[in-house]
Amino acid sequence: MSAILSSLPSPVSRIPAGVRSPTWRGGIVSSDLRLDELASLHAGPWFGALSETLRCAVLARSRVSRVSTGTVLARRCSLAADWIGVIRGAVRLGTVLRDGRPFTLDLVGPGQWFGDIALIDGKPNDLDVVAQVPSTLLMVSQADMRGLMADHAELRDAFMKLNCQRLRHMFRRFEELHTLPLAQRLARQVLRLGRHFGSTQGQELRIDLRISQSDLAAMVGGSRQRVNGALRQLQAMGLVKLGEARLSVLDFTRLQELADADASWWMDLGRRAAPRKTGQAPAEGWAELAHAWPPRV
Repeated sequence: MSAILSSLPSPVSRIPAGVRSPTWRGGIVSSDLRLDELASLHAGPWFGALSETLRCAVLARSRVSRVSTGTVLARRCSLAADWIGVIRGAVRLGTVLRDGRPFTLDLVGPGQWFGDIALIDGKPNDLDVVAQVPSTLLMVSQADMRGLMADHAELRDAFMKLNCQRLRHMFRRFEELHTLPLAQRLARQVLRLGRHFGSTQGQELRIDLRISQSDLAAMVGGSRQRVNGALRQLQAMGLVKLGEARLSVLDFTRLQELADADASWWMDLGRRAAPRKTGQAPAEGWAELAHAWPPRV
């Protein structure tokens, strides 16, 4: 299972599409990447922490792939072919359930890398890998990745650190799944998506993904119906705005306070907001939340 941990690269100045730069400061060369794409690549915390020598070597053995929405990069149970870094866009890691419904485990964004585990252990891919939106990817073949590992002990150490990050991330997600109420898990997931894929437009942080409520439900371990209800509650509180397969954060600070609140506070709120009888409208619990701010943490 590929649980990925990284953070958004620092904002970079946008340049007109089609303008390319053959070099990056420090002599790192890639004629297939635009200046903004190179900036995004090197702003990634994991790749950016590598030595200049190793970053040059990775670029020298890689190829750039620009893919459209829905492009299948790998299928579950197929043999792994590439180690992939996301420069722009988003890649969905998931599978298809027996009833035909898609299941989304995670979304991989700019600055994140994946695919190395299957190339190292030689096992088939665990998940389907599909471009969620138009994306720019840096791809390194298995032979080239193994060559890099043989030539650079630094890369072997970096992979160990990267997988330690992934394991810690997976533990945190597992703990959330078993200890936090759904609405709080959802708040944390929306914040993660905002950090990785959000762009500021006016007073809101728009998450630039066509993500469905079924996708969100899979990522937080709930049903689509319950996630829909929780999203509408967050919208009624003025924290998020729902759109056509889009989601915007209206108040990042307050949403963060909610995400960090004590779980017992959430559970108590849920009991107060629950209908007293079948068919009865929810009590004033969620409206009460807007007036009883901030939560006890």
